[in-house]
Amino acid sequence: MDVLETARLARVLGSERWTRALFTSREIEAAGGYGPERTAEYLAGRFSAKEAVAKVLGVGLLGPVKWRDIEVLRASPAGAPAVTLHRLARARAEELGLRAVNVSISHQPTVVVAFAVGEGDCACAAAR
Repeated sequence: MDVLETARLARVLGSERWTRALFTSREIEAAGGYGPERTAEYLAGRFSAKEAVAKVLGVGLLGPVKWRDIEVLRASPAGAPAVTLHRLARARAEELGLRAVNVSISHQPTVVVAFAVGEGDCACAAAR
């Protein structure tokens, strides 16, 4: 689980360099149709989800797994989030025996929260 104040991320989004370091081009594109406030809220939800997924993987995002290794997009037009793991995040999930990581994101005017759960063959995968 991760909780984030939207304003904290909004400050970072003022820098294109940071935005491109934290989010994939597809995540940035998906947020592009909104106004500035809603874009910040949308991307804050994705950022929080990435943090929650990193916790499921048992890694920090300042180590070998990078922010862009975890991609959170919509699974359907209805908006349910879906996680795609790339590069080292995918390798870590495989090492843990995870088939998928599911997330839920909730938005309030100033705060977002994300919850992630890993699906795998072994109930003790995170303990390895």
